[in-house]
Amino acid sequence: MTIKRNNSIFIRVFLIFGSLVLGITLFFAFMVVPMQKNAFNQIMYTQAETVSRSIVQASSDAIISKDYGFIVEHNVQVLKNNTSIHYILISPKFGDKIWINQKNWHLVDKLNPDITKLESNDIAYKIMHVEGYTQVYHFAYPIQFSGILWGWLHIGFSTDQYNKYINDMYLKIIYIIGISLFLIIFIGYLFARWISRPVSIISHLATKVAGGDLTVRSTIERGDEIGVLSDSFNQMVDSLMQSKKHLENYNQELELQVLNRTQELAELNKDLDNKIKDEVAQRQKQEALLIHQSRLAAMGEMIGAIAHQWRQPLNALGLVQQNLQFRYQVGKLDDEFMTQNMEKSERLIQKMSSTIDDFRNFFKPNKHIENFNINETIKSTAELLDAQLKNNNINIIINCNENLYIKGFQGEFSQVILNLLNNAKDILIERNSKNPTITLDVTKNVNSSISITVKDNAGGIPDEIINKIYDPYFTTKEEGKGTGIGLYMSKIIVENNMFGKLYAFNDNEGANFVIILNN
Repeated sequence: MTIKRNNSIFIRVFLIFGSLVLGITLFFAFMVVPMQKNAFNQIMYTQAETVSRSIVQASSDAIISKDYGFIVEHNVQVLKNNTSIHYILISPKFGDKIWINQKNWHLVDKLNPDITKLESNDIAYKIMHVEGYTQVYHFAYPIQFSGILWGWLHIGFSTDQYNKYINDMYLKIIYIIGISLFLIIFIGYLFARWISRPVSIISHLATKVAGGDLTVRSTIERGDEIGVLSDSFNQMVDSLMQSKKHLENYNQELELQVLNRTQELAELNKDLDNKIKDEVAQRQKQEALLIHQSRLAAMGEMIGAIAHQWRQPLNALGLVQQNLQFRYQVGKLDDEFMTQNMEKSERLIQKMSSTIDDFRNFFKPNKHIENFNINETIKSTAELLDAQLKNNNINIIINCNENLYIKGFQGEFSQVILNLLNNAKDILIERNSKNPTITLDVTKNVNSSISITVKDNAGGIPDEIINKIYDPYFTTKEEGKGTGIGLYMSKIIVENNMFGKLYAFNDNEGANFVIILNN
């Protein structure tokens, strides 16, 4: 295993140690700067206040009497004795203002606005730019006698010493930071190496152990946690050696057991294959039996449908025979009447024969996939129940595009539609619904699949059984009226044979059975 340099313990310890020392150094350095600045400002303030008080005391009488000669002479002497003072400004509240510097003096009519702002009842100072000077420490001292403010004394001190002191202080800080960086690099390197080197050694040895070399041992001897880690590593390797020996012995025993188990499994597999074949055959028989039962149930229902379909034409044939017999008895049986009744009888017999053909085609085996018209298939299937629906006043509505085709098993599809229609018919009769109606809606979806919905208005499927309706032999009909395999076979036909989906849900009117087929 290779340790990335930027993620190694050495780099992290070095950076943490260095950042900590550098942070402490910078913290103290920048804590000292404002303290030193404040101290030096206090020194300058004290010096300026002392000089200002001395000048005011010495020139008090001259200021009151406006003896400009004494004021100038005295302050010129002050300037000669204090070379750090650039200028002195006597600014009475009323009268001329006297400007005195190292070279000359003159009267001033109007003061610099920045200087004027400093004139107040209290001492004020500011480092500022004054005309003729780059930077000065300007000190404004109010002149008061007997509680009366006569004016202000302005003194401009040189900031050369202040700037030199600040620059020296920053230079010292840079020296301190430089020395700290050197110490950080040197001591931090030694400290990080002292911590990380034994860890790297143990990590390298652990990599060898992970590769399978159990002969390595750590030679690090220290009285701290690293030493404990070294001893623990050696104990771990010793334990792995013992475990390896035990494992080798165990593997040998396991190989023998595996051989025995393999032979047993081989014999078991032979028996299992035979059992699976028997189970598959048995399941196929059960499914075939279910299909056969479903067909028989459908045939039984169709026989009932044939009986309903034939009842009307048989009644009509009976009436024709009675009319013929009556005409014969009264002697009015002529050729015209005989021809009319024979044609009527032939039409009735043809209709009964057509009914038989429709039911025979419905049950005709059809196990090849073909394209068939959904509208025609649904209508022909619905016609098989036409008589039963009319006898029970059940209205059937079919909404389907006449040119809609789908590929699949037409006969099995017809059986599914017949099952759904029969279920809807039976529940409508059982619940004696008002205005009983069955609606078939066929729509083509955006993804080209086709949805067929068979809907009734009988109130819906109870919630407690809606998840059981596809179970084989589950029925809610009275005994002898239902087999419980119609919906089961319908789901198998749709989902297994036609690769579609069949599901049901309730709405406000009744149950909805939805078939989705991929075109």
